[in-house]
Amino acid sequence: MEYTPYLFPVIGCLIGYSTNYIAVKMLFRPHKPIGIGPFKIQGLLPKRRNDISQSIAATVEDELISMKDLTKVLKALDLGPEIDKMVDGFFESSEYNGKSEILGRINTTINAYLHSRVKKSVNANKDELISDFIHEIERNVDFKDIIVKNIESYDLNQLEDIVLRVSSKELGYITIIGGVLGFLVGLVQMAFYLGK
Repeated sequence: MEYTPYLFPVIGCLIGYSTNYIAVKMLFRPHKPIGIGPFKIQGLLPKRRNDISQSIAATVEDELISMKDLTKVLKALDLGPEIDKMVDGFFESSEYNGKSEILGRINTTINAYLHSRVKKSVNANKDELISDFIHEIERNVDFKDIIVKNIESYDLNQLEDIVLRVSSKELGYITIIGGVLGFLVGLVQMAFYLGK
């Protein structure tokens, strides 16, 4: 009795598992290109790092958080209490009381009146202040650029750790599925060989 055909599933399993294992590893390694004859081999993440970071940044900006989203959040904030705290803090501060001797001599009624007028004025103009603030952010802040710079500042080992932390189970399943498919192909080959 010939035992060779019965090894087909085992060999298929080993080939499927090991090729998928190598394929998963090649997502990250080698970090630097290695020349094999006329071909150069480099891991997907190191080779396409810039493209990947641009793509992630564009997705985050377009799909997850945009300037419009930030604008909505800022406009929805109730900044009244914070503004009141700031004004109160200013009127109680030594900067206000110490720098202005004239105001320091004004009676309490006028001081309270000024205090309340400043609060009212700032609160009345808070929407305009927020809009100006948002326009400044829109002009000077590029979320996409910040995300790209942050991703590109990571060491390749750190990026690999992040990806593995998020998707280690799935990458493990890919390797196992390779083994299972190899085993099934081996079974078909064995059945075909024995059926002759």
